[in-house]
Amino acid sequence: MYSKPFSLILPALLCQAYSHAVMAQNTPQNDLPLIEVKAQSRQGATRVSGASKTNGTLLETPQSISVVNNEDLRDRAANSSKDALAYTPGIIAGQGEGRRDEFYIRGFYSPRETLLDGMRDDSLYFRDLATTDKIEVIKGATAALDGRGAAGGLINRITKKPQAKQDNEISLALGSNSQRRLSIDTGGALSNELNARLIAAYDAGDSYRNIVDHKRTLLAPSLSWNISPQTSLLLQTEIQREDHTPDRGIPSVNGRAVAVDASTFYGEKFDFTKTNSDLFKARLEHKFNQQLSLVNNLQYSQTDLDGVNTRNRRVNADNTVSRQITYFPIQQKNLVNQTELTYAIGNHLLLAGLELSQQKRDSLVRQTGTAYPVDLYRPQQLLAAPDFRALPVSIDSRFNADTTALYLQDQIALMNEWDILLGGRFDQFKQKQTNRLLNNVVSERTDNLFSPRMGLVYKITPQQSAYATISRSHQPAGGDLLYTGSNPLSQVKPLKTDLQEIGLKQEWLDKRLYTSIAWFRVEQSNQLTADPTDLTGLRQLQIGRQRNQGLELELQGQLSSGTQVNASYTYNDAKIVASNDIRIGNRAEMTPTHNASLWLKQSSARTGVPVQASLPIASSMP
Repeated sequence: MYSKPFSLILPALLCQAYSHAVMAQNTPQNDLPLIEVKAQSRQGATRVSGASKTNGTLLETPQSISVVNNEDLRDRAANSSKDALAYTPGIIAGQGEGRRDEFYIRGFYSPRETLLDGMRDDSLYFRDLATTDKIEVIKGATAALDGRGAAGGLINRITKKPQAKQDNEISLALGSNSQRRLSIDTGGALSNELNARLIAAYDAGDSYRNIVDHKRTLLAPSLSWNISPQTSLLLQTEIQREDHTPDRGIPSVNGRAVAVDASTFYGEKFDFTKTNSDLFKARLEHKFNQQLSLVNNLQYSQTDLDGVNTRNRRVNADNTVSRQITYFPIQQKNLVNQTELTYAIGNHLLLAGLELSQQKRDSLVRQTGTAYPVDLYRPQQLLAAPDFRALPVSIDSRFNADTTALYLQDQIALMNEWDILLGGRFDQFKQKQTNRLLNNVVSERTDNLFSPRMGLVYKITPQQSAYATISRSHQPAGGDLLYTGSNPLSQVKPLKTDLQEIGLKQEWLDKRLYTSIAWFRVEQSNQLTADPTDLTGLRQLQIGRQRNQGLELELQGQLSSGTQVNASYTYNDAKIVASNDIRIGNRAEMTPTHNASLWLKQSSARTGVPVQASLPIASSMP
């Protein structure tokens, strides 16, 4: 099975070695340097930007939010979102075809519900976390600020920014399955006005699965310019290249994985994915005064994927597995601009935003029929690679999505103990798909969507708050930048998701420990399901509904000066409540009823040598 790599952090070889030498010269020969361990957890006071875009604290925000900070990422040696979020309540990681990030949030499939510093970043690939300072998981329908999608929630990555003073770091990680990783993080002041930062990473290795391997490189320069005391400009770039063997997992029979060794690989040696991801961001901020500020964010990204996989399609009676070879080059381009004005007046904090975006996706799928059987228990990779560009075409389309959106929010301090949050977003989402297989037939639809939100916070004490929130989100039929349904695109209404949630947040032990509890109910309607009156089986009706409701518990912080804990529990009663082709009452996919995790870290500084131990425990039950 997969084993976490052990980390050999080497910044001390250069910068700290020098500082220790200086310390030795100024310290009496028989004295050891003082090492001080402090417990400074203030999780409840952690600032979060994704939930309200106004940088409030967890205690002040009327929504369930989980934060994985930079220290957590280091402790877990987390280089992927899957590793980083393994101990976060309400999130289950999917296979992602072995080539991309994939999550279920509160029981809803959420492969594109990702933000980068609060802006849509929905291309499908593995995101290296070398540039990530922390991750915010914002639970529930969040379309009132972020637009379409977000039935279960959003994952918001906060990037590392240039600083005038920072620790330069070189790190090396080695692990099982030939895992090796080298990363560099360096930067500082170029002048009184300019700060620069350069992050680079190389990550490669095999897998617990036979044949599967990967190689990834990342280069991320950034520059900040304080143009004046009131005006600043931030420029950031991420250039990532990855070669990865797609891993389609182990076949199942009657809903359960076949009892074979986890290392068994059912693909072929010619399977591959090659992903090139480029991203550029510019943020211009101007503060007119202490009350009024204006921010403009511009982001462009392009992701090019070329790949082939051989996936399991059927387990046969003779204990063989029939497979299908698929060639699937994809290109996606995103151009997003957000302009936001924030104004504090009296007991109101007002936010007004305008978002304009253009997204384009070219999708081509060529695939064989279902054949190419291999032994179920001892598959061998003996198949010769076909001419992928000569395989039959099943999808050849270009999808254009244009968004024009206006959003407004008002955070009101009603009195000392009560705060209210009111907000809403209007989206015009234009969809246009050109089907090259059908002589460039064009399908179009424009959805005008309004997504409201209301939240209430009651501050019981300075360290304890209770909240309630309701919100709505929508997901148009072409929200994934590809529509393959049998009904015409123009006739398919957006999915509608409604959230009701109440919760309690509190700091304990002199603010060293933070706990949160949330009761939630999420219902999604307008799901497509079969039309029982259509004998062809092609026509669908939008009467399907899914209802997920349950409880989330989270505990984070310092139990003592050297003990850190992160514990979570989720109960999710996720059921299909209306459908013509799925049995009513069935559980939603990839959503256990109970899920719990525990992370403990014990640090010691005896004799001046710090020692750290961690114990991860994770379990899920149907």
